[in-house]
Amino acid sequence: MKNITSVNILIAEDNEISRELMASILKTQGYGIIMASDGDEAIKALSGNDINLALVDLNMEPKGGFEFVKYLVLNSIKLPVIIITADDSSDILLRASELDVTRVLQKPVEPDRLLDVVRYSLKRYGHNVNVMASEVHQTHYNPEQLMQRAIEIAERNSRTGKGGPFGAVVANEKGEVLGEGANGITSRIDPTAHAEIMAIRKAAEKIGRSDLSDCILYCSSEPTMMGKSLIISVGIGKVYYGLNHSEINDARSVLSKNKEHKTPEYIQLGHDAAITMFDRSPQDKI
Repeated sequence: MKNITSVNILIAEDNEISRELMASILKTQGYGIIMASDGDEAIKALSGNDINLALVDLNMEPKGGFEFVKYLVLNSIKLPVIIITADDSSDILLRASELDVTRVLQKPVEPDRLLDVVRYSLKRYGHNVNVMASEVHQTHYNPEQLMQRAIEIAERNSRTGKGGPFGAVVANEKGEVLGEGANGITSRIDPTAHAEIMAIRKAAEKIGRSDLSDCILYCSSEPTMMGKSLIISVGIGKVYYGLNHSEINDARSVLSKNKEHKTPEYIQLGHDAAITMFDRSPQDKI
């Protein structure tokens, strides 16, 4: 059985944070990593390096993932290739099949999914790497990597038409991901399905408590008013965000210029009856 330390993986990705993120995941398992920032660099890396697998982003300039695969085909180079993309259209899957791409992996890349696909691809080409599932460790991300995950979630959500370009990640202080969320107001027909709210819900479900005071929230855009209320409620003390409300409004001003927003009228009613609930509430006595 081949020693995993002798397996080298080429990662071609033009986003440095995404590239480093995938490299850090694979390094935890002992894989050797060779990195490139575009298709041209990836092709150059083939010379002088013993590469057993290539992870290549679909959209890079001047050469992307499919251009890299075409080079392999034209030069009769047998190398398993995993295409990384935020687009899950059938056209891409069909093109990948025509070029005999080993697998297509969707962004944002999940650590366990990445490791599973890498092992599958290596085994398909005869590399029986000695890695057991029990050896997979929880990946720790730094703030820049967690923000990149939030942005990739937002990008994919927008590309697939599932909702607006908003994504969020909840992590603990060690940088372990506890919950991720994307805007689902349109796809879920749920006006409360803001990205940060969905991420907080999943994090609370995962750790089994609503107190998230030891967690950090990463959002592609500044949280909504509803999201900020929930953030206070669960006790999250630190929030990173990419765009503020002013920048978001400027970016979509053309789409919303004809939309009127009315300020609701708030009227207090039934005060005396409502206050009696607290007189007989068991929680009020705790």
